[in-house]
Amino acid sequence: MSSLEAETTPRRRGRPADVDPDRVALLALRHFAEHGYDATTMDEIASLAGIGRRTLFRYFPSKPDLVWGGLEPVVGRMRAVLEEAPAGESARDVIARAMAESLDLDAEHLEATRLRLRLMATDPALIGFGVTRLGANHDILAEFIARRLGESVDGLRAQVLADAISAANFSALLWWAVRDAGDDPAAVAVAALDEVLRGLPD
Repeated sequence: MSSLEAETTPRRRGRPADVDPDRVALLALRHFAEHGYDATTMDEIASLAGIGRRTLFRYFPSKPDLVWGGLEPVVGRMRAVLEEAPAGESARDVIARAMAESLDLDAEHLEATRLRLRLMATDPALIGFGVTRLGANHDILAEFIARRLGESVDGLRAQVLADAISAANFSALLWWAVRDAGDDPAAVAVAALDEVLRGLPD
């Protein structure tokens, strides 16, 4: 039996000694990719992960949460870079470094990120479900930009720049996942950042 078969073979239900939400989400994402998101039930995911239905819902209250899980650590790493950046480092370099460090993923998290983004790209309702979560990325960018500008975080300039950078980041990651553009999503995100900062040609 291959390692993947072993991972996807349903185990006996019962109280698990330890539940790794990242592994549960990865198993679900793999299953969605193979069998279809709409065709998969939460009961099937629980069986696949070898946990009870109530345990699954404790970690993931809904099927969309299985897709969007894992965003918080990425946002947390970005926030840490933006908040701790030295004043002498250019705003562009700080944001680019924050993107790179937030997307520094091991093999399993890279796979999960690619699978979840591919799924989002085919299902606009899933993107709608996560709009408030994407808002966290916008908010920390707006706070950083406002500090650098010496302006209010609610000001037009800080809000528009944060919107543009946040949207470009998400769009670039969708592009990366759908087109299977290598194993470095950070490079694609930073390239998108530079396109936004460069603006339109004359």
